[in-house]
Amino acid sequence: MGTREIFKENLKYYRKLKGLSQEKLSELIGYGTTYITEIESRYKFPRPETIDIIAEKLEIEPHQLFQKLGCPANVQAEAESDFLSVLADNITHSLTENLHSEIAKEISNTFQIRHKRS
Repeated sequence: MGTREIFKENLKYYRKLKGLSQEKLSELIGYGTTYITEIESRYKFPRPETIDIIAEKLEIEPHQLFQKLGCPANVQAEAESDFLSVLADNITHSLTENLHSEIAKEISNTFQIRHKRS
């Protein structure tokens, strides 16, 4: 995913997070009502000064619009990876506890059988 795609995805993500439509954000930054639509759906790319204004209106730092980790697709992939890791840890822990419990039962049964024979 290139810089423009990351920027577009982050712009859309942070805009929606603030509950703003494309038209409303366009108005807030002082551009025509289709300006953000043109950025998000086409190859229009804002000037650095405009990026600063957009970030200000979204109440984020400008660099957040360019971070791969901020990109919703990457956030989702990271969340899925974290989820799978936690799930694997929980399964391993549960299996280990069950195995220990079964071993303890077998040892107890074996001890009881030997004790009864004596």
